[in-house]
Amino acid sequence: MPRRNPLWLRLPGSSSPSSTSTTEELRLAALSPYNNPNDETSSIPDSLEHSPAKTSDDGSEISRANSPTSSPSRSPNKKVSWSLFDQVSLSGEEFLLPRRFEAIELIPGTSTRTTFASCSATDLLESEHVTIRKISLQDPATARKEYRNIILCRLLPHPNILPISEAYEVDSTLYTVSEQMDGRLSDIVEERLTHFVVAKITHQVLAAVAMMHQNGIAHGDLTLNTIYVNTDAELRLSSYGKSDDSSEHLDERFRDDLLSIGAIVSRFLMNEEEMFKFSKSRNHKDIDWRLVLEGSRDSGLLDFNARSLLFQLLEGRQTARDLLRHPYFKSFRAPQHQTVERKHTVVGQKTSDEVLDKLREELQRFNPFNMSEIML
Repeated sequence: MPRRNPLWLRLPGSSSPSSTSTTEELRLAALSPYNNPNDETSSIPDSLEHSPAKTSDDGSEISRANSPTSSPSRSPNKKVSWSLFDQVSLSGEEFLLPRRFEAIELIPGTSTRTTFASCSATDLLESEHVTIRKISLQDPATARKEYRNIILCRLLPHPNILPISEAYEVDSTLYTVSEQMDGRLSDIVEERLTHFVVAKITHQVLAAVAMMHQNGIAHGDLTLNTIYVNTDAELRLSSYGKSDDSSEHLDERFRDDLLSIGAIVSRFLMNEEEMFKFSKSRNHKDIDWRLVLEGSRDSGLLDFNARSLLFQLLEGRQTARDLLRHPYFKSFRAPQHQTVERKHTVVGQKTSDEVLDKLREELQRFNPFNMSEIML
């Protein structure tokens, strides 16, 4: 049975199937009524094949045919259409989604005033929850960043970096589908975690960063808000970062990554009074590291191995790969990862048009059909 995140199971409309028959209905409902390969008459009319289903303001679908049609039953919040995609509105934000996904709600923190928005959804084929992001590609810097993340996901997959399971473009808007996580590290920063949990979190971050550094890639955006975590302390970096591909000052940028990890670790090892003071700081350069390393009788830093690890993170003399062998991580083993030639991971020297062309080539790996025919 696929693992489900307990937090998102409580969302409205996200209840999981309770029987085998219900699961089968959802699987059938996620497919078009014309998708039976054994039926010679199951062809989709040309006028309907690439036309998204429109919905009115009250959420009801605008019918494209005068006569009613029969179809497999599905969730009451999901309207059956003849198209490959459904257009849905969530709190005023429009999404164009493949029919295998049922949108649940807009994720807080995104709005129509930003260049991106995210929603939680249910994958009707896999019976699991996912997060669907849509990002405008009008900005060349955004397009470059998204292309970089997609190509690195393919070339250098890692269990502690959020993978992209589906991706497609519609009208200069990129949609990506990824695993739904329970929250971010910023959601649990005020909790009193045991050293085992802190070590597990830190080890996973270091494992992902060590793979990137070994391939000549600096992350450059390691914060409490860019690292996702599940209730079982499984962790994913939100992306491969936003650092450029320049090889200049690479060692310095690697040290900045380790210093950022040290800033994150210190947030979890402070006692409540110390943590309140450090939570006001948004930049690791504003933190008095001498006070952090001194610790106190009530501080989690009283643990020698924790204090030793934090000191080495801040000192910056060892690599992320070396730090994975620190005694603080004696209960964990770093996963194996692959390396590729650096030239395959460099995208910064391409022009804006070249980046868009390469991005669309990557999207063809996810979807064989022509998304340019899908228009809002």
